[in-house]
Amino acid sequence: MIIKYTDLISKDFISTSVRIYKLLWRSSFFMLFSTGYFFLKRYLNERAEKERIEKQRFQMLLDKERTDKELLVSKNAFLKAQINPHLLFNTFEFIHQKIRQHSPEDAQVMVYLSDMMRFAATTEHQEGYIKVNEEITQCQNLIKLHQLTQGQVFIELAFSPDVLGIRLIPLVLLTILENMFKHGNLFDRDNKATIDIYMDGETLKIESRNLPGLVKSEVGFGSGLDNIRTRLDYTYGRAAEMTAGIDDEGFYTLSIAIKENALETAFPDQLQEIIH
Repeated sequence: MIIKYTDLISKDFISTSVRIYKLLWRSSFFMLFSTGYFFLKRYLNERAEKERIEKQRFQMLLDKERTDKELLVSKNAFLKAQINPHLLFNTFEFIHQKIRQHSPEDAQVMVYLSDMMRFAATTEHQEGYIKVNEEITQCQNLIKLHQLTQGQVFIELAFSPDVLGIRLIPLVLLTILENMFKHGNLFDRDNKATIDIYMDGETLKIESRNLPGLVKSEVGFGSGLDNIRTRLDYTYGRAAEMTAGIDDEGFYTLSIAIKENALETAFPDQLQEIIH
């Protein structure tokens, strides 16, 4: 209509075939440009994703190194000095024999202490996992040790038979118990402290409950529990949960839940050991 009714455009209009070729060329140009842009964008995204994965892998290595160091710190809480184990245990036995002649009750302290030290030393050679019943035994030793040195403490350690053969990262129960002795009030007969270990369906449950101490101890407060939380997260990931805090009745409660399939993944043959 512009050509027919106005003089704005010359009537020497290009042919239809030329116009089609030009349109095809222009369309091809934009198609090639958009295709190149698409592949460039995808390349940049893939490179960014690869860099993110590399950073995540590097962070996991750092977390593993930090976790290993924290586990070493936990073990050193039971065995401070790098002493030859044979020399250490022989010395314990010598002291035990000497003390037993005069005070059998005090000599029993050396028996419990020696057993706990031996446990802490041997966990180094168990591929990062121990049977729950082994740590329960050491918890019982620690309770008896405190009863001999501090008098009557009211704490109940309960467990179901089906958890005894399960393999778990070491020093979880001992750290919880030690935290109760440090920061809890365990001398109230009517409000006993409790630790329960049991299977709830396909989940391993570890729960503790105790009155907080009348005087808050600032020595190592929270560091042991933070260590447990970090190690659980590194070993079992989202399959493990840990919560802690003061409940409505004023008791300090702690709960750990680990999915059974995560325990199997961490240590595949443990179910066969439980069955046998």
